[in-house]
Amino acid sequence: MDTASTILITLAALYLIFKLFGYLGRLGIKQLSPKELDEKKGMVLLDVRTNNEYAQGHIPGAVHIPLSEIGDKVKKLKKDKDIVVFCASGNRSIWAIKRLMGMGFKNLYNLKGGYRAWKRIH
Repeated sequence: MDTASTILITLAALYLIFKLFGYLGRLGIKQLSPKELDEKKGMVLLDVRTNNEYAQGHIPGAVHIPLSEIGDKVKKLKKDKDIVVFCASGNRSIWAIKRLMGMGFKNLYNLKGGYRAWKRIH
């Protein structure tokens, strides 16, 4: 096998490994599509995007707590409520959900596709 083929196979393998880790990171986390979110009532929306992202647009009624401030500011959220966590695309919200799980929150959902996906249908 020549060098170019070896490099190409290595890059493909690395790509698949990163995709697998992304998938494994979502295991056990309930996903909610923007359409499903519109059909549900009484859920708390938690926006974990940065202040700049939030200022550019947000879902009405969402509680804004940037990911970097999750530890201190979520104490005002009730642990028995259904909470939909979202960021711009749905990746940082996974980290926020994992952190919230560690703090005892149970009814957590990730908004699939994040704010961008919600914005596309509104």
